[in-house]
Amino acid sequence: MPKMTVVDLNQRSEEWLKWRSLGITATDIPVILGLSPYKTPWQLWAEKIGRINPPDLSGNPNIQRGVKLEDEARQIAEARYGEILLPVCGECARWDVLRASFDGIDSNNLPYEFKAPSKSVWDELETKGIESATFKLYEAQVQTQLTVAGTSVGRLIFYREDGSDQDFEIRLTPERENQILEAAKQFWELVQTKTPPELDPERDWYIPEGGKEKFKWEAHADAWRTQQEQIKSLKDRLKVLEKDQRDVQKAMINMMGPFRHADVGGVKVTRFEKSGSVDYLKYLKENFPEVDLNTELENYRKPVREEVRFTRSEDELVNRDLDEVITPVKAAYF
Repeated sequence: MPKMTVVDLNQRSEEWLKWRSLGITATDIPVILGLSPYKTPWQLWAEKIGRINPPDLSGNPNIQRGVKLEDEARQIAEARYGEILLPVCGECARWDVLRASFDGIDSNNLPYEFKAPSKSVWDELETKGIESATFKLYEAQVQTQLTVAGTSVGRLIFYREDGSDQDFEIRLTPERENQILEAAKQFWELVQTKTPPELDPERDWYIPEGGKEKFKWEAHADAWRTQQEQIKSLKDRLKVLEKDQRDVQKAMINMMGPFRHADVGGVKVTRFEKSGSVDYLKYLKENFPEVDLNTELENYRKPVREEVRFTRSEDELVNRDLDEVITPVKAAYF
């Protein structure tokens, strides 16, 4: 395989970010292939053309943990395989728009990718191994790195702060390499022509088109924010009033002593007893310990209902500098 072109960049620098934005990266490929639970092809496309602002992941604990432990993981891999691993950037010799930032690459151009997953993801990897969704996600990333590096074998290493790791060999076949290149080229064509991929209503965001639709949405949004502030102010005042009311009620109850009824000054008070609720779950556990309640009770769950949550957004999703109508079309690059 032809070898890649090494690019002299410091990873995570401004120049590096710009270089990444001008091509398809190894981290983009799992998204393009529909393997990512974190981002859709449309979201990636919209970020590439500047339609939406990319999320700020600097505060993400998984990202922070990965950055913190990357050097340690690299040293462990260097000791294990007897190689010095260099964190470099490169462009594919077959198509230089495809590029990768390597956590480490050895003297034979074999890439090493290090991940520091959460405990739940770690447990999933231990249980399912190469069949886990997480493995398949990052396998595609490393296979893209192999495509860029011009080699066919690399390593994907998941590691934890206690020094434990799960180490996988990743291989690239000619068929997979061609699939990655073809998918990347088709997606890049959509970026270059500003032709959007198909939207996924379950995962993508609704963005109103320009003109009347956008005006109406922003008018509703302005009204919602104004009213939400008023509602919050009233709720805060109501909390104070309710506390004061409880204090007054407590004082009146104390004045009644043993009496259970009062009707003076336009206020009627009636004291009564109410039976406590039954803890059915505790009853079932104590009397039917052999029953798997999670499975059994699922049979009696009512149908799923849709709920809607409105929250104030602190970040601007849509890039107002690129406020144009882009009509979604069906794309066929998977």
